[in-house]
Amino acid sequence: MRQDKSSVPRQVGRDTDGHFGQLAVLILGCTVCACDGNPQDEARVRPHGQALYEVSCAACHEKDGQGKTGVASPLAGSEWVTGPAGRLTRIALHGVRGEITVRGSRYNLEMPAFAHIFNDTDLAAILSYVRAAWGNKAPEVTATSIGTLRRRFGQRDSWTEEELLETE
Repeated sequence: MRQDKSSVPRQVGRDTDGHFGQLAVLILGCTVCACDGNPQDEARVRPHGQALYEVSCAACHEKDGQGKTGVASPLAGSEWVTGPAGRLTRIALHGVRGEITVRGSRYNLEMPAFAHIFNDTDLAAILSYVRAAWGNKAPEVTATSIGTLRRRFGQRDSWTEEELLETE
């Protein structure tokens, strides 16, 4: 009887279709990173933040940050990404609901909260990556600043555009 190749275990370390290399990037990118604004940690934060972004955010916002029509707004060139870090942090922690203007276009979609999924360090890595990717140029977000907002607002409901515009 002939055995189906898909049921034969692969050799560890063998990369026949590119998946091992992708897995290695995820594993290396998901190592613990203790960055809190230290420029020396930047080399570790970017791959960590990118890996987390690609497995947690890219399904909606796309790998290139351009968003998906009817699903999620773009992050590349977004004033919400490059504006005050506290606004972006609030969106990531608690989500956003209702109409919101991004790059001159109106969106009426909901983004879920990620406070219960990511710790402060991981969320800082993701947001710092997003603020530096696809031509965005904004300072990194620190784990300390995320922790401060997490404690201040606890498990509140999602934000609206109006509420976010009143914050820094």
